[in-house]
Amino acid sequence: FEDAARGLCVGDRCEVTLPPEFAYGERREDLVLDIDAAKVPEGVTEGMTLQLSSGGRPVPARVIKVNDDGSIQLDANHKLAGETLKVEMTLAGFRALLAPAEPPPGMELATFAAGCFWGVELAFQRVPGVVQTNVGYAQGEQQAPEYEDICTGRTGHTEAVRVVFDPSAVTFEELLPVFWERVGKNATTLNKAGNDEGPQYRSGIYYHSEEQQRLAEKSALELQMKLGEPVVTEVKAAEPFWLAEDYHQQYLEKGGRNGQAQSAAKGCTDTIRCYG
Repeated sequence: FEDAARGLCVGDRCEVTLPPEFAYGERREDLVLDIDAAKVPEGVTEGMTLQLSSGGRPVPARVIKVNDDGSIQLDANHKLAGETLKVEMTLAGFRALLAPAEPPPGMELATFAAGCFWGVELAFQRVPGVVQTNVGYAQGEQQAPEYEDICTGRTGHTEAVRVVFDPSAVTFEELLPVFWERVGKNATTLNKAGNDEGPQYRSGIYYHSEEQQRLAEKSALELQMKLGEPVVTEVKAAEPFWLAEDYHQQYLEKGGRNGQAQSAAKGCTDTIRCYG
């Protein structure tokens, strides 16, 4: 698809032909399985999909035949295995990879990392005076990283939220308590946020001005004195912010994993369900 899209303008259409090796693979006869009646669950009928296990991963298999003796035949090939696909594609637009380095006129930027970025973003969406939020990948070495790259923990990035706010309505200093509330006890645990572990979950405040640096360092020191143990949240100058994929943006507001949308209304105090 990437090869076909090169050179297209928005609105252009093209047809892409995908041979089996670039689609769902060749059909494999070794994935057609005969199952003894003793191993067949009750109520199985032809056309049903059963879940097998391979290396701990679920593998769907269709029931293609139910024999008189109660044994069945399963097909674990994809329905389109062995098929050459033809897909008509329209270029709808382009996804920006980098967030703007400068805020819109009259606005300011703030960048925070406090573990999984879904819940962090929703917390800032609810703050009056915040006009825009985006989740993405901050402070790493790899150019144009994708989520799968980040999950390896080897790109140097941390999951973060870029906040655009109106300083006449809310100040950077007033955003800091929102950040620390999301960090919680993990302010003292390096590369850990709840059950998530790895450098991609480290906490940080990435400043966009000397004043933000001063306020961030001051707040971290105050928290450290309050807790009586070292705060490991990093305070560093903001580096290029790579935007996460579209499906991550405003994830919890759109329903999260369970399809249950959470309110992003200004001033909302509902408990944030981190994964939806």
